[in-house]
Amino acid sequence: AMQVMGGIGYTSVFPIERIHRDLRLASIWTGTNEVMAMIIAHEWYREYFKSGRASQPRDYEADAEAAMEMEEKIYE
Repeated sequence: AMQVMGGIGYTSVFPIERIHRDLRLASIWTGTNEVMAMIIAHEWYREYFKSGRASQPRDYEADAEAAMEMEEKIYE
């Protein structure tokens, strides 16, 4: 904020100071979500390749039928 507004950017007179402060927090949350997504994807692929299903062709019709038969999971 000081680079944009000069010395007045150090104070909380203009909203640029608050916006700059809030953006720093947003980048932390975004980074955390991306790391979590990478961990989840890594675990999924590890299980997928370990099960041996990666070398078999995908049967999309069977997947759709199995999905229709499954009950919805409700997490409380």
